[in-house]
Amino acid sequence: MSRLYIYDHCPFCIRTLLVANYKQVSDLEQIVLLNDDEETCNRLIGKKMVPIFEHQGVAIGESMDIAKLLADLGNPERKIRSLQLGEAIQPLLQPVMKHCQALSFPRVIEMGMETFATESARAYYRANKERMLGCTFEQALENTAEHQAEVERVLAQLPELTLPSEQGNTLSWNDVMNFPPLQYMSSVKGLTFPPHLKQWMQEVSELGGVELYFDRAI
Repeated sequence: MSRLYIYDHCPFCIRTLLVANYKQVSDLEQIVLLNDDEETCNRLIGKKMVPIFEHQGVAIGESMDIAKLLADLGNPERKIRSLQLGEAIQPLLQPVMKHCQALSFPRVIEMGMETFATESARAYYRANKERMLGCTFEQALENTAEHQAEVERVLAQLPELTLPSEQGNTLSWNDVMNFPPLQYMSSVKGLTFPPHLKQWMQEVSELGGVELYFDRAI
C-alpha cells in the first residue's frame, strides 16, 4: 500500500490527485493532514511540505516528481498527453498571483475542508497566509472588488485551452499544471470565468476526480 499525504486545499497536492485519480492508481491511500501537522511531514521528509508520496518504504516530496511517478504506476491505457508550451498559463497568472491569493486564502478556510477541521489548524493557516499577504483575511475580503477585477482581466486573456473532449477524453500535462490555480479561484463567488475556460475546468475536474468549488463558493 502506497500513501499520498495531502492538504485538500493545496494546489500542489491537486496536481498529484489529478494524476492518481485519472491514471486509476491502485493500492493508494490518500491521507489528508491537518494544516498544523508538522510532525508527520518532518518524520517523512524532514520538513513541512506537501504533497508527500510514500512508496516501497521511500518518501518523496516534490509535486511533479510525485505526479510523474504516479503516472508510471497507473493504468498504461490512460495516457497523459505531452506538455505544450503554448498552453502554459502559469506565466500569465503570475503577475496577479497576489490578487489570486488575497481572494482564495480567506475563503478556502471557511469551506469545511478536512485540512481545517480543528481550530489550531485554522489558526496556523491564518497566521502563515496573513503574513504572506501582508494583511488580515478581513482586509483582503474588504478589497475583493479590486482583486477580482485584476484576476478577471487576466482570465479573459488566457489562451483557449484544448478541451479533453477534443482529445478522446484524455488529460495532458498542461491540464495537470493549469487546473490547480483555477480550481482555487472557483472558491470565489461571482468571479467570472470565460465560458470555454469554465468548460475546460469542468471536463478536467470530471476526468481527474477533483471537485470544483462553484457550488460552495464564498
